[in-house]
Amino acid sequence: MRFAPGVTLERHPRWNALAFDRPCPVLSSAPVGGGDRLVRRIVNLCVHGDGCLDACADPEATFAGLAAEQGWGGALTGLMTAVSAQDLGVGHAPLRDPLWSVLATAGTSNAHRAGEPAPVHPGAGTINIIAVTGQGLTAAARAEALALVAEAKAGLLADLGRTVPGSGRIATGTGTDAVAIASEGGADTPYSGYHTESGQALVAAVREAVGASLALSGERGAEPEET
Repeated sequence: MRFAPGVTLERHPRWNALAFDRPCPVLSSAPVGGGDRLVRRIVNLCVHGDGCLDACADPEATFAGLAAEQGWGGALTGLMTAVSAQDLGVGHAPLRDPLWSVLATAGTSNAHRAGEPAPVHPGAGTINIIAVTGQGLTAAARAEALALVAEAKAGLLADLGRTVPGSGRIATGTGTDAVAIASEGGADTPYSGYHTESGQALVAAVREAVGASLALSGERGAEPEET
């Protein structure tokens, strides 16, 4: 798997991570190390079964313990999910070596539509997305990319016909989703939206990664036919 220079994918039965050779600007909605920060690693940790409630009750302590266990130094951003770490989907949009790479773990048992009461259902109901680019992005461009990831995810769920349990309305995500955007290069690109090559590549990579994870977990149905 190829990523931007200075970026390494690390895999483990309980987690997946992107590690950076140097502190990297990351904007995220993660429960640990969220916001706009410089970090050395983004970790997507699987928490389920025995100990799940304790891990989720104190995410900071959970990731501090994991970092100590693995010998990690430096700041990290931590996401949590009940989806198996083995069901990792990877998407690349190699327009420029590559322009965007995306990691996703996706489950939709807790499928939700923005603005409606959140249903509570058992199972792996979280869509976590980590996107990294070798280009530099300003803070505003990272924010634009984060919004575009959310729209790409919602568009894919609509195309796949994912609905909210109980209401039957098209889902836009789940009640516990998180997104992280990393830009490995210097902060010099101010835009990453619909009309940019970067934004188009990001959407393609998100759809590929989320779709691949749903397929690995056995949740993905057939793609809708083109009309």
